[in-house]
Amino acid sequence: MRKQIICALVVLSLALMARTAYIVHAQTATAAELRMQLAGKYDIVALQQGIALVPKAAASRIRMIQVINGAVTVDGDTLTAAQLRDRLGADAATIVQLTYLSAAEQRQLAAPEGAAAAQPAPGATPAPAPVPTPAPEPQTPSRSVNRKGDIVRIGGGAVDVAENERVDGDVVAIGGPVTINGEVTGDVVAVTGGLTLGPHAVIRGEVTAVGGPFKRDPGAQVLGKVNEVGIGANGQSIPPYRGLNARNILFGTLASRVTTVVTTLVRVLMFMLFLLIVTAVGQRPVQQIASRIAAEPLRAGLVGLLAEILFVPVLVLTIIALVISIIGIPLLILVPFGIILVGVVMLVGFTGTAHIVGGWVLDRFGRAERSPYLVVVAGLIVIAGLTLIGRLFALAVGGFGAPLYVVGYLIEYLAWTVGFGAAILAWLQTRRSPASIQPPPTTVSPA
Repeated sequence: MRKQIICALVVLSLALMARTAYIVHAQTATAAELRMQLAGKYDIVALQQGIALVPKAAASRIRMIQVINGAVTVDGDTLTAAQLRDRLGADAATIVQLTYLSAAEQRQLAAPEGAAAAQPAPGATPAPAPVPTPAPEPQTPSRSVNRKGDIVRIGGGAVDVAENERVDGDVVAIGGPVTINGEVTGDVVAVTGGLTLGPHAVIRGEVTAVGGPFKRDPGAQVLGKVNEVGIGANGQSIPPYRGLNARNILFGTLASRVTTVVTTLVRVLMFMLFLLIVTAVGQRPVQQIASRIAAEPLRAGLVGLLAEILFVPVLVLTIIALVISIIGIPLLILVPFGIILVGVVMLVGFTGTAHIVGGWVLDRFGRAERSPYLVVVAGLIVIAGLTLIGRLFALAVGGFGAPLYVVGYLIEYLAWTVGFGAAILAWLQTRRSPASIQPPPTTVSPA
């Protein structure tokens, strides 16, 4: 009985071992089958202790796969089966099968097709196989034409950078279209003319489109920031950190300088429109303010400066007083209208300043008879002229134009302050002036 039990256990163990060996053999492909699966995608190279697989596709993200002593490394990183599936996809299962092959089977797998696997002599050390050369990285096609320096077109000229062209600098066009399908190492700026980036465009700086359509192909590469002001909102931007450097701090980028010039010009044109509207609607108060400026310019400036300093504290105290008092809470709705009213008063005062400055300038040119609209436009150009000149000068020389436009901003602020004070003085004068009293009519009695 005892012998029978032992014999049964031995038979059962042999059956289990045979079944396990059959399952492993059934799940493990032969070297020839693995070679057929891998030969189309990889070059198989024998190593001293394993094999290496080099992708045949030049655009592959993987340079080399090594199977050594049952471990799989991809580009030098040892990966698990799960990591191989994430990295290699469908090829991961086939690569794992290689780890089940013996050293002889791996050498047979790496042998040339149709040749028998060379068996090493007993006791002989196999010769080391040459280390495979990694596949070369894909190279960007070189540009056949190289255009040095910046490209600047002002006044309607079109700029076209073809696919085989490379511009070592910036590309700027004001009033004309810009089409980029090549490489630009600097910034690209298009003002009112439109900007088109083709599928082969490579912009290593910033891209700025102002006042025109912006079309960008999905294949276009922009390494800097995309600034778009105007029609079209299909620009996309993934700006990397470009850092600060002395050139950008002192001069600024060409895109930022052009954007500042355009912004200043738009601001002056907008105020010109406002001044013409104020002149058309309130010509009489504008003339009264101009008279106060001519009579007491220093006093008007001081009053305007005091009003600007006290405006925020008075506004805050007014809001607090209205909140504390129960009756004044509904009046809080009038606070925004009060702020708007102060802005209107300042605009009317600035119009009066422009009126007197424009009249003074036209007198120097001998223009006796003139339109009030021409007067305020001339005054605004004189007041904001230094700012515009400074910005245009900064467009060419960068930070060296700062003194001009800083002084220009001070002149503009002075004009606003004096006009604001003159408007307040003119309003106070009308409040203090007594109403004219007409004498009663006299009746003459008949004789």
